[in-house]
Amino acid sequence: MSARPLRRIASVTSTFALVAAGIAVSTSAATAAPPVPGSDPCPAALPIGDLVPGVTTVTGLTTVKGTTPEEFHGTYVGTIENGIAPGLDLPVFDMEGSRITHGDGSVDAGIWAGMSGSPVYDDATGELVGAVSYGFSSVASPRAGVTPATYMYDLANPKYSTLSAARGTVRATAKEAAAIAKASDAPGALGTGHIITPSKQVSGIPAAAANKIAAKSPMLQAKAPNKSGGFRSGGASLGADADYPIQVGGNIATTFSTGDVTTAAVGTVTAICGNKVFAFGHPDEFTGKSTETFNGASAVDVQEDGGLGSSYKIANVGAVKGVINQDRLAGILGTLGQQPTNIEVVTHATGLGDTRDATTDVAVPAALSYVVSAQVYNDAVTLLNQYSSGDATITWKIHYTRTIDGVPTPEVFQRTQHVSAFEAFPDEASYLAASDVEALVSNGFEKVTVSKVEVNSTFLPDYRAFRTVGAQVLSNGVWKNISSDTPIKAKPGATLSLRVKLAAANYLSEVEPTTVPFQVKTSASAKGTGSIRLTGQSYSWDDEEEFGFDDEEEEYYEPESLDELLDLIKQEPRADNILRRYHRPNTYSAQDLYANLRAPGTVTGSFGFRVTFGS
Repeated sequence: MSARPLRRIASVTSTFALVAAGIAVSTSAATAAPPVPGSDPCPAALPIGDLVPGVTTVTGLTTVKGTTPEEFHGTYVGTIENGIAPGLDLPVFDMEGSRITHGDGSVDAGIWAGMSGSPVYDDATGELVGAVSYGFSSVASPRAGVTPATYMYDLANPKYSTLSAARGTVRATAKEAAAIAKASDAPGALGTGHIITPSKQVSGIPAAAANKIAAKSPMLQAKAPNKSGGFRSGGASLGADADYPIQVGGNIATTFSTGDVTTAAVGTVTAICGNKVFAFGHPDEFTGKSTETFNGASAVDVQEDGGLGSSYKIANVGAVKGVINQDRLAGILGTLGQQPTNIEVVTHATGLGDTRDATTDVAVPAALSYVVSAQVYNDAVTLLNQYSSGDATITWKIHYTRTIDGVPTPEVFQRTQHVSAFEAFPDEASYLAASDVEALVSNGFEKVTVSKVEVNSTFLPDYRAFRTVGAQVLSNGVWKNISSDTPIKAKPGATLSLRVKLAAANYLSEVEPTTVPFQVKTSASAKGTGSIRLTGQSYSWDDEEEFGFDDEEEEYYEPESLDELLDLIKQEPRADNILRRYHRPNTYSAQDLYANLRAPGTVTGSFGFRVTFGS
């Protein structure tokens, strides 16, 4: 049974703050003050049948800088029947004020990403009309679709609480997801609205790295497509030191993870009813039941796009404030103060005399391998202070629980690997532990619940790759080169003192020639000719590959259980190992003796020679 190499995942990121679909703020004077935010019970919802085109005016709340909501205004245009979904109509308004329009009425940033969820109230009655959440144009426009409050309040319907919890696994069908995400590029008169594309932000790591790591995780792509690419630069608080408020018209960040790697989608709070928080007016990940956390956030600014339709909010994400329970067509619903069930990712790394410790809490299992990869990537970049060559020995432990004979049973999976690269080393280092996490969580055989992932790394700045170029034998106190064509002679029962010769794998490797000693104990009854082969255990990996098994192999062993899968993963040899195979005279290959020799870097290549026994 031979191990098949796991596909690795690529570059990763650091702190993600994905700004969810949304819109903006304004400073126009109010014509009727909205109700006091945060009421219990919920603010009264205006029936959409009461809206009159050109007559009904509204005042909205949103946040463009910091944490203080500001007002904007709008006029009702008309309603698109079935505009959200069959049976769900979409009222349309022309908005003005603040960053939506200039003082002269011309378009400024228009309706921007991060404004969705902004509540709008009927100026005549003060009732909540709904949340700004849809757009209609590929260019900056003040026209917005508003999800009615009556639809959003249905998120609290008890029927949803009886459904099984998602834990990141329940999602829309591909057809439904495509329909939700599809954007209309037709500007102008009323047409099909589209959810305002989330502005996905990453801080501490280039956005390109965030996009690359997200694209390498099939688990994230399948179960959280809205947070799996398209990142922009943003910010987040490391830990819970920034306690930004959750308030109506204020910022809200839904988070997959918080800490050293924060992944979030920033939008706006629509209503607070006691400890229930309604937001967005459209789905986040459309998972139904959700385990995402939500946080307060502080807006840095709204970045306008020069009229090209992609204005977006830049924000810093703060402390966790609760858990999102529902993620559905009309929006998201969370509970303030609810404690999440998190998976802890802890990394400890050393390099160039410095040490780095990092911790992230992951609320959605689908994001776990992504976060592990991101954190290791950051360790490498931070300690080596370069994005080029590098070398590392990395050990990881995955703490998880499975059910055996009806009993929850905690187990720990542990493995060590060595990696070296002459370019993009942080990417390569981030593949290893994350690949095993992905394989375990999405194993396909049985449910496992991961509680903690620990990764310990030792980094060096240089590319350290060797290849086997020969071997030597100690004879009468002198090391002599061995020819692959001429056998060495040995006495039966003797212990051979040998060493493998290593040279730089290529001109890029920054290593000097060296040797690795080893011994072979022979049998007292040995006769004839045997052989010894020394093979480096480093492999090359395709940068385009994902997590999982390499289906290109002609022959491979297909695991049929979780135990077999884990055994198969453990069989992947360390890249700094040299496999020594001793084929004894007059024996079958199945009786060969194997041992691993440890080299000071990764090793490729193979060298073999024969051993002849005589008296």
